[in-house]
Amino acid sequence: MISSEFFADAPDDGTITRIVEQLGGDRVHALVTLRPLARIMPSQWQQYVQNGLRMGYEDWLEHMLRKPPYEKPNPSFWQRHRHDRLAERWARIAGPERVTVVVVDDRDRGGLMRTFETLLGLPVNFLHPAADTANRSLTLAETEMLRNLNVEFRGNGLPEELYSRRVRNGAVLHMKNTCSPTPRDVKIPTPRWAARAAGESGAEMAERIGTLAVRVIGDPALLSAVPELPLPAGPEPRISPEAAARALYGALAAAASTPLGATPARTVHQTSSKELVRVLGHRFLKRLGRR
Repeated sequence: MISSEFFADAPDDGTITRIVEQLGGDRVHALVTLRPLARIMPSQWQQYVQNGLRMGYEDWLEHMLRKPPYEKPNPSFWQRHRHDRLAERWARIAGPERVTVVVVDDRDRGGLMRTFETLLGLPVNFLHPAADTANRSLTLAETEMLRNLNVEFRGNGLPEELYSRRVRNGAVLHMKNTCSPTPRDVKIPTPRWAARAAGESGAEMAERIGTLAVRVIGDPALLSAVPELPLPAGPEPRISPEAAARALYGALAAAASTPLGATPARTVHQTSSKELVRVLGHRFLKRLGRR
């Protein structure tokens, strides 16, 4: 099993064809896991903020749901989350008999693990979720702190490399790794109108998926789920002093580990094959010379 959300970004049939062919051709089975849009949208907005977005949540929702062609500021959102078209693209290349859509029920915490155990022929309770604090969502206060930082950062024309190293992989990563949200932290609330619009889109997508002849596991009606009651207005979100300190420390630690102007260390997968061959050849010749 090979799993990556970036498969959903394949832009056209040619790209999907290459992926399927290089992974095994007619042995490949594509599986898509789906959740209700109303749950996805706050998570995606804070993720875009982590990547530099400066737009507030309600303004972002207006652009994604009310302002056609719904491509600004994040065209990747509907590329991934227009779920019927996503399943259709892969079914067109792999064949509908080799595409499975899994509708996730977040009320059943172990349901997704049990589904994969069945599909992969594994024993029951063989799979367990790994604790991954670095992948947690930001709270409303944390996201707003970062969004305001993005406004200052972009407004002053600082380089993207600086943002990536000091903010995304420094301040934010350290804060997420060392601070866990508490019940007092305010989650990102979705306005009622946006939740309804997301539910309507989810219902339309579920109906279309039902016509694709792909296998569906789970209840497609969940894709149109909308919270029964609007979220009550809570206190103004405030970032805790501890979270702010952790974020500041993360930025300072990133600065100390790689001074500005220095070449940052790269992992193997960030290095081209040509350069890897050159480095390995140089090491081989050097070792041969010592012998």
